[in-house]
Amino acid sequence: MKIYKLIAVLILLPLGLNLVGVWQLQRSVDNTQRLNEIQADLVHARPYLEKLARSPSALTRTIEVDGENLSLSMALSRLAKAEEGFGTVLVLGNVTTWLARAVIALSLLAALVGGVGLAGLKWAGSRALHSRERLLHTFSRVSRILPFVLVGHIVAVGAAVSVILSFEALGMWHLGRMSAGELKFIIVVLMLVAACLYSIWQMGKQLRVMLRMFEPTAMQVMGREVTPDEAPVLWAYVRDLAERLGALSPDHIVLGMTEGFYVTSSDVSLLPSEAVLKGRTLHVPIMYLGLIDAAETSAVIGHELAHFAGEDTEYSLRFLPIYDGIGRSLGVIAENMIFSGLLQRTIMRPAFMLGIYFMESFDHAVNHWGRVRELAADAAGASLAGNAAAASALVRISAIDPLLQEHVYKHITYAANPEPGQVLTKDLPTSVLRELADQTLTLPEEEMAIQLPHPSDTHPSNGERVAALQVAADDAIRTGTRPVVAAQACAAMDHYFINPQALRTRLTEDFMSHQVAHDAELVSELRTRANAVTGDVVLHEGARLRGVLLTLFIGALLALGIFLLVQWLSFPPTMTEKRNHLLIAGSVLTLLMLILLPAVLRLCLRADKTALVLTPDHFVFANLKSPIPIKDIADFELHIAYGTFLTLHLEDDAPLPERASRSFSVPNAKVFKKKRRVVLMLAQFCRDGKKLTPDELGPLIADYVNAGVARHLLQRRFEKA
Repeated sequence: MKIYKLIAVLILLPLGLNLVGVWQLQRSVDNTQRLNEIQADLVHARPYLEKLARSPSALTRTIEVDGENLSLSMALSRLAKAEEGFGTVLVLGNVTTWLARAVIALSLLAALVGGVGLAGLKWAGSRALHSRERLLHTFSRVSRILPFVLVGHIVAVGAAVSVILSFEALGMWHLGRMSAGELKFIIVVLMLVAACLYSIWQMGKQLRVMLRMFEPTAMQVMGREVTPDEAPVLWAYVRDLAERLGALSPDHIVLGMTEGFYVTSSDVSLLPSEAVLKGRTLHVPIMYLGLIDAAETSAVIGHELAHFAGEDTEYSLRFLPIYDGIGRSLGVIAENMIFSGLLQRTIMRPAFMLGIYFMESFDHAVNHWGRVRELAADAAGASLAGNAAAASALVRISAIDPLLQEHVYKHITYAANPEPGQVLTKDLPTSVLRELADQTLTLPEEEMAIQLPHPSDTHPSNGERVAALQVAADDAIRTGTRPVVAAQACAAMDHYFINPQALRTRLTEDFMSHQVAHDAELVSELRTRANAVTGDVVLHEGARLRGVLLTLFIGALLALGIFLLVQWLSFPPTMTEKRNHLLIAGSVLTLLMLILLPAVLRLCLRADKTALVLTPDHFVFANLKSPIPIKDIADFELHIAYGTFLTLHLEDDAPLPERASRSFSVPNAKVFKKKRRVVLMLAQFCRDGKKLTPDELGPLIADYVNAGVARHLLQRRFEKA
């Protein structure tokens, strides 16, 4: 669907403008031809009139011009005025011809740029599948060229529209006196031209934003950088692994809490310190230094460092930072567009759409090479610690991570909602390790499933990775799910650092303060949304007047149909043809009106009956046995056709409501079980007797949905809205 929208915006729209230009050129050529003919007539008319003016009867003689009898002197005067203004009209005619040609040229240029741009992206995406070198080269080149191509396209389209309007304004100019209405029309059109030119000028201001759209931005990481002085063992360990692999050592090591092991060459913005790190960064989750053994740690860190070794080095250092950064930039642009003005959104939308398509064009290639890189990195890590250690590390991290996240979140909840007498942890890593020692580690079967890779998969499955390491899945699971021994885990975690207690305390303080502050912002936003609505809102159809008018109209037609049938009965049998006409017309009209009559009667009967009650926690439909909790609503839609359709999409785990009443005079919501939808169709929605427009109804329902969801989330956090 996105490609069709891009084709419409980048190619079909300019081609449509091109057709306008062709039409204008034809008009201009015809007008110029007509003006040339008029000029030729004027050239021949002057000698003739001057000859007549010299004749003896010149004072009394008249000549007919456009149905009006004029004296020769008056005719010569008008001829002189026509000749004076004719030069201007001819010049404007030539100008409009060139304007029409400019429209054709600009629109064809825009269509060509759009077509070449889309075709180029398609070609670049397929070319990137051939090798990582081609992916890097193609992506870098396209990311540099694409913003200028896009700006050129938008400028060409904007200029074409401006020229089209200018043509129409100049085309209004004609010989003789211009009326006030014509002058006003020309002024209005020229104002539109000025608006288009202003939009093009705005492109100059937006060019910097568009260029930033294709530039990487720093990634935010929650953690603390450790220096070789603070963690000499860890730094020596990592450098030794890098040397054994022939890989580049990281410039920075960042300790985190909940994220996994990874390396990046992107600029890193640390939270909460907001320090910016440039160069190669290795992220190490401190708790995993105790949760996995030395061999598994070597395999995991070796896996990450392998991305800085051999052919993977340039890919990791040059391509991934740009690719990931552009993805983050597009996210920022999308957020900014929501709060931008209409003009800026209109100007930026084609750029944003093309930016998304640009990323999607390379997604399959990036994912393909990502899977290849991961398997190669697994092999590199295994070369340091053995295949068994690499396989058990994969299993162990997959088994522990859900439990680790759960316990960390529990401590965040305690800190965000402290209870009297409760002691908050000052050492989160140690607390979590001790709690995990009481847990039984298991691995869901799907974690080890081997399946064909999908183009959207960024990593091979665990089963595929373990199989590639030539380790039996049962052996990897048995080793990887061994229990956590708290004392051993804490000792293993601490031995990498000079002052582990102080480091863990600082990490805990940074992490918890950031999470608590973020939680407070979230709670504040949820409370604001929860309090945005108060009380219940009763909605009804309120289409009584429409129902009465339609009933009268249909009733009249029904009476006419019955009258025709009565006439059919009263006509003598000998008038067969006329009787047949009356029978057909009367039967069709009567039957059709009888079918329509119940529907319009319903409008009258249910006009004031409650169709839907919006409460802070539920949507109450008149014909459903139980209210629908707002927390069970995944989304809603409003569709306006021959009525107003309100569609609620229910969550996958939400119970389906049951219909309690099918009364003729009660507004009935329909439940579609397979699609998990509830649909209420009314002629219109009214509140307190006043009809709600879609712009009023949509925000009203959205406010109640948002308030209900916010209230539910607050309740889950043991808060009261």
